[in-house]
Amino acid sequence: MKADYIRRLKAQLQEFDASYADVDDIINDYGQLYDDAIATGKSDEEVYTFLGKPEKVAYDLIDTLKIKHHKDNRNKIVALMPFISVIIYMILGFGYGWWSTGWLVFLLIPVSGIVFNTSFKNGFIALTPFITVIVYLVLGFVYDLWNPGWLVFFLIPMSSIILNTRFKDMFIALSPFVAVIVFMLIGTYYEMWNPGWLVFLIIPMIGLLHSNNIWKIIVSESAIIIAIAFYLYMGYVQGSWTIGAFGFILPIAVSLLFGDITISGVWSLPRGPHRKKTVFLLATIFFSIALFLALGLALEGWAYAWQVFLLIPVVSILAFDKFRFTSISPFVAVVLFFSIGYFFHAFNLSWLAFLIIPMAGILENA
Repeated sequence: MKADYIRRLKAQLQEFDASYADVDDIINDYGQLYDDAIATGKSDEEVYTFLGKPEKVAYDLIDTLKIKHHKDNRNKIVALMPFISVIIYMILGFGYGWWSTGWLVFLLIPVSGIVFNTSFKNGFIALTPFITVIVYLVLGFVYDLWNPGWLVFFLIPMSSIILNTRFKDMFIALSPFVAVIVFMLIGTYYEMWNPGWLVFLIIPMIGLLHSNNIWKIIVSESAIIIAIAFYLYMGYVQGSWTIGAFGFILPIAVSLLFGDITISGVWSLPRGPHRKKTVFLLATIFFSIALFLALGLALEGWAYAWQVFLLIPVVSILAFDKFRFTSISPFVAVVLFFSIGYFFHAFNLSWLAFLIIPMAGILENA
């Protein structure tokens, strides 16, 4: 019976075009398994049931072998990539003098590992940091667009949102990034930092569309539009942007009316750290808005004042989550990157601040 089992297994493996080495290994292994099962007192019929029919065993094993060989081939490419990168770099350097930019070929090393060993969705998300770095450096070195070229780094969180968020929630999740991109572009190329900052209002306006109360949507959206119109009128026609800013009291009042902003709700929270954290977070929100308007209106600092809004997610993380530098490292990196680039005109170097993110992850998880 053993000879028949091994013969059928070998014939089926050969029919599937398994290599001679693989067939020999499998036959030896299953021959030993057969003997071990007989030694325990099992009958030939019981061994057949225990090991499985030879045809099914061969079918299951051949899939495993194909995957194994496929992975082996891919891993060979990944293992060879450091040498391939060095060769390409030398060719670019000696042949074309691209020593300063040719080093980008070394990104092929981690990129190949991602491409050959991850699923499409996870692979695409993992590749976006490398894609953005390459695009950013090309924009900088070739076109001298260090600013606003740095906006390509927003592709990293945006790609993750697009691939992992429900379509219904995608627009509100993307709105902060879209607002910053539009704000920086119209500010950089048209010097419209004010009233360009009004684009940030698309965030609450899109968020309001998720409400089930149609009257709330109509009244709240109208209040924001009226406030914007009043601000623009007072600024352009009357020359008083500061007075125009008071127009935003209207949408705040409407939010209080509909309960979107609830002062009483905060004080009715149970006594303890949660109440204090919530009050502190609300204070941070109002402080950020006030500081943003103060820097913009008083110092014409619209170009950099938007960074104060990063205080809100940072404070939220610190207050309601266990402290991990990894969680706040993206915000720290953005502030360092933009501040060094903007104030010291060093966008060609400040992008290195983004290395803080993977470094923090390595230090905390090693």
